[in-house]
Amino acid sequence: MRCAENTGMERRCIIYVFSGTGNTALVARRYQQDAGFTVNIQEINADFKSLPSTGGYDLVGLGYPVHAFNPPHIVIDFAKTMKTRERKDLFIFHTGGEGLSLNAASSRGLYHILSRNFTIISERHFVMPYNMIFRHDDATVKHMITYMEKLVKEHVRELEEGKRDKKHKMVLRYLISVLFRIEWIYARFQGKTMRADQKCTGCGHCASICPMRNITMVNGKPRFGTKCLLCVRCSFSCPQNAISLGLLNGWKVNGAYPIDKIMADESIPDTMALEKLPLPYRSYYRKAERLLSGK
Repeated sequence: MRCAENTGMERRCIIYVFSGTGNTALVARRYQQDAGFTVNIQEINADFKSLPSTGGYDLVGLGYPVHAFNPPHIVIDFAKTMKTRERKDLFIFHTGGEGLSLNAASSRGLYHILSRNFTIISERHFVMPYNMIFRHDDATVKHMITYMEKLVKEHVRELEEGKRDKKHKMVLRYLISVLFRIEWIYARFQGKTMRADQKCTGCGHCASICPMRNITMVNGKPRFGTKCLLCVRCSFSCPQNAISLGLLNGWKVNGAYPIDKIMADESIPDTMALEKLPLPYRSYYRKAERLLSGK
């Protein structure tokens, strides 16, 4: 699609993004930075019904973190509300802590919903630092962010040129991802098992940043409800590392990665040799290199 070239009008894009701990929002801002056209970023949260429509935009983006090979349920709910008077082009991007091919199957349910009103022209997965399971070291973080920036820039170029991806059915991968949707149910149970320990100062930060308004302050302590999405924004961002994730507490990662500091540190190489990366990442970055080199 070459709206700006063909009509003489400035191209306008709206990106709707759900981001638990900030990785997907960071990618969205990178699209905004690299695009040669106007990009409006809107965050999906409990108030998503009040978000602006796609009217006035000729390109739509939808971004989310992959949770157990699926989108967070709120993204599905939001997609069902997306309407347009005239068919528009839409691209999807998602983030995850590894480059497993199953992550691409996370969007299959969205395809079914969105294809009624939009033409899905492309999809991208970006490997970003883990906010669960374990914390990546600075060298790995810089490698991930460097490649994310390169891949976003390449995708923006393709969007500007009107390139469209070939569609892949991924039937088996989709069926596997459907099985993992049990996480949607588990997330609601998980929310009730979360607690703040004695380190909690009652600052209320967790309640103020919860995208689902699932946390309320009662007698100076957070109380967790049944609308949890397992985005872990609360535990990841707690200044006192006071929030327990119940059964998942052994996987908890606390504290934002100092990405700006890491990227500015010249003592850390921009990228790492593939053989120094864990096995689950090597295939992803081989494909990324082929894409960037045009092979």
